[in-house]
Amino acid sequence: MEPRENGGGGQRGFSLAEAAAIVMVFAIIAVVTVPNLGEANRAAALFGAAARLQGLMFRCRAYAIMNQRSTGLVFERRADSSWRCYIAADGDGDGILRRDIESLTDPVVSEILEFAPMTAGLGILQGEFVPDPSGRGRLGGDLSDPVRAGRGDIITFTPQGHATPSSVYLTDHRARMRVLRVYGGTGRVNSLVWRSGWSGWRRTAL
Repeated sequence: MEPRENGGGGQRGFSLAEAAAIVMVFAIIAVVTVPNLGEANRAAALFGAAARLQGLMFRCRAYAIMNQRSTGLVFERRADSSWRCYIAADGDGDGILRRDIESLTDPVVSEILEFAPMTAGLGILQGEFVPDPSGRGRLGGDLSDPVRAGRGDIITFTPQGHATPSSVYLTDHRARMRVLRVYGGTGRVNSLVWRSGWSGWRRTAL
């Protein structure tokens, strides 16, 4: 007895074994792809946070030069470990002071950037050997403080283009970090990136 042809123009369906093999292939692809997507999303979120902060630094410097008065990028840490930062202008000629910001003598002249805790934003990876960006061993100081801008956590830009020498660290709280380094003599900002396992920081155009 000859085998019967199906009615599908010679096409046949998948056998159970073939279907199982296809499902297995898709499962393997999902296992490989999902972690990579998660890492890519974290890298993108960290990039975005650093880009927003660097943009605010550029605006702060430009405001100081164009308006010929000292202008500060002010960082504030809240009780829940979140951070926010904004630009304030010197309103009375004595520099950027928190008491003058509170009294509105030094007005806030920008939007406020918010960085929620444990999301891509301000912070330093814990439990890692994070190298010092200057190339001298391990990053020191208080590792719970990502803003290294003197005692007041204010980066001041002057009408002459100078600035408070500063380093501001950001992390994805998993494996990546970025640092924005402000140079005092020029007020320029240099961006570096580092991830767990690297021996040192690398320059990035951000």
